[in-house]
Amino acid sequence: MQQITENHKTEKHNSHQTFYGGIINAEDFDTNSPNKKRISNQIDASNLKQCLKQKIERRKDYEKYKHMTLEELREMKLISNTNGRPQSTLTDEKWQKEFKLRKMFITPYDKKTTKMSGKYSKESGIWNEETMGEYHGCTNWQEYCWFINDILGNIRSGQRDYCYYFYQIMDLLKFHFNTLRTRYCDGYWEVWLER
Repeated sequence: MQQITENHKTEKHNSHQTFYGGIINAEDFDTNSPNKKRISNQIDASNLKQCLKQKIERRKDYEKYKHMTLEELREMKLISNTNGRPQSTLTDEKWQKEFKLRKMFITPYDKKTTKMSGKYSKESGIWNEETMGEYHGCTNWQEYCWFINDILGNIRSGQRDYCYYFYQIMDLLKFHFNTLRTRYCDGYWEVWLER
């Protein structure tokens, strides 16, 4: 009877403890042998100067261009002259620079907004002869919202998806301003979220 009571106390006592897995060896503290975590920190430290330099350059670019309009940037040929399809001379390197500039003109949605809403026609239907050809059905806007929401669903689940127009990427940026990543692929963009 006494042994059962002791086991019960031990089980109850253990339920409040936190256990950490793994065995600590003397080699974990040895600075002469490789340690992945320490090496990773050293790499980050050695890249710190370069990383800070890049941040300063980006900040200077932002300060230089923040007072300009989209039209002025187009006249300077810093961004494409369209919001639609890309020009044939666009490369991924040019696109990444343009992407950073275009982000300055985007106002992100609040955290509560998770999808685009097709707020115009709610009826789905077909051509109606009785109303003299008036169409009651999905609008172009609703179909566009479904397209963007489909992309949002895919990239949020960790997949990659594709865009074909500048304005599609700009709409995606409103939802994922800091985490949206793009790559231009000769006529279309591959899009995903950085985790």
